[in-house]
Amino acid sequence: MTAGTTVRTRRWLLPLVPPMLLLAACGPVRVAGSANAAAGSPPTSASATASSSQEPAASGAKTPAAAVERWVTQILEERYTEACLSAAPLLPAGQDAETLCKSPEALTSAKSLREAWAKPGVELPPRGKVEVETVPAKGDKVTVPDTAVKLDGRTLRDIELIGATGDTGSFALGFKVQKHAGAWYVTGFDLDA
Repeated sequence: MTAGTTVRTRRWLLPLVPPMLLLAACGPVRVAGSANAAAGSPPTSASATASSSQEPAASGAKTPAAAVERWVTQILEERYTEACLSAAPLLPAGQDAETLCKSPEALTSAKSLREAWAKPGVELPPRGKVEVETVPAKGDKVTVPDTAVKLDGRTLRDIELIGATGDTGSFALGFKVQKHAGAWYVTGFDLDA
């Protein structure tokens, strides 16, 4: 593969790389196989004690699928700060969620993520519905792949790849969801390209 081919092959990925900054502000992000891996922040760690007997917190969801559905819907409805703040219970001690989520970088990143999903011919919420298949959790963590998330009847992966050029066979986006105090939260994502 020539250097020109590498640039052309990865050019389609550029719209997805800036959104990683939003989740980096609100939770862990891992990017693999991309020349743009440095754009993501190193994962942060949050110690969380899960308790299935407690009711979910106000910003959390009862299932991983419900957490992803709510978060993706918030991004698509341009409720960026709300989406970012939904992971606040899992931020490491000392990080101010309000400051992180209202930063210009977080806002710009959230808008970029929305652009990756808001493509011509795709109905957005409230007209287009976000649906998430159940993905079994192993303990208190689960990764929900973009192929398990549908918007207006199409998987997010299909939508993300609209207009893509080059080899997209290795592309994969998975939402990291974690349980804390009886509730599920989107805490970041893995992007393999």
